[in-house]
Amino acid sequence: MKRSTFNYIKQILKDYPQIDDHIKRRMEELQYPHRHEDVNAGIKGNAQSDSMANLMITIEQDRRLSALERNKKVVEDNLSECGDDTETIIRELYIKRYPRYRMEGLVENHLIECGRTKAFQLRDNFFENIADDLGLDK
Repeated sequence: MKRSTFNYIKQILKDYPQIDDHIKRRMEELQYPHRHEDVNAGIKGNAQSDSMANLMITIEQDRRLSALERNKKVVEDNLSECGDDTETIIRELYIKRYPRYRMEGLVENHLIECGRTKAFQLRDNFFENIADDLGLDK
């Protein structure tokens, strides 16, 4: 897997606990857009209004919002389908805000029931499934 793809998925997993807040904030931005005050509103002239300024992006059309929702669904689906060891690895190493263990610590403290090599294979398979679901290059 490409390093950039791996790091992108890693960042998605890091943001996963706050994804509901990101979605909520983006919906509020779309529902209540910030409007700049026009200091020249009183000046008369032949200036044409900018049609793009009057265009509002709807919630259904917003790419950023749909990407956030897609990422959330893909991570939830893959976490629910993976085994207990894989879920423990992903939650401890990538989703937790302050991870307590590294891969070696998970194996040595018997938090997962496999060896180090198998643990890395489980992690890599999980990342590949995420990449496939998101349509990313491996």
